[in-house]
Amino acid sequence: MPQLDRIIIFPQIFWLFVIFTVFYISLTHFFLPKFLKSLKARKEIIKVNEAEALLLIKKSMANQAKLKLLLLNHLSDIKKIFSINPILNISDTRSLNTKRVDELISVMIKNSALFHDSQILDSISINVKSVYSK
Repeated sequence: MPQLDRIIIFPQIFWLFVIFTVFYISLTHFFLPKFLKSLKARKEIIKVNEAEALLLIKKSMANQAKLKLLLLNHLSDIKKIFSINPILNISDTRSLNTKRVDELISVMIKNSALFHDSQILDSISINVKSVYSK
């Protein structure tokens, strides 16, 4: 068989090792450093982005806490105003006339449906609480 001849197989093995070593040296010398640099750059970008995200989360949490405190202060001020003025007393739900409030809300909903901005409507969350608790 000619493919197993000793005269033919040794040059093939020699050229295999020569081509393999040239290919290996060119990969490790030229391409591997560029590849490692890109991996390191990606790693650094991820670290920087994580640090910025954590900073933004901390700022957001601090702003939420400040807003919550501010809202609680204003709500306590509103409670004081309602408790001082007997006309504004809404503790008795039976004497509370909600028909006018319902009419105003329905007019507001109608106007917002006619002249709406979808981004504004999507940003408003509506939580319904029942005035009539039994």
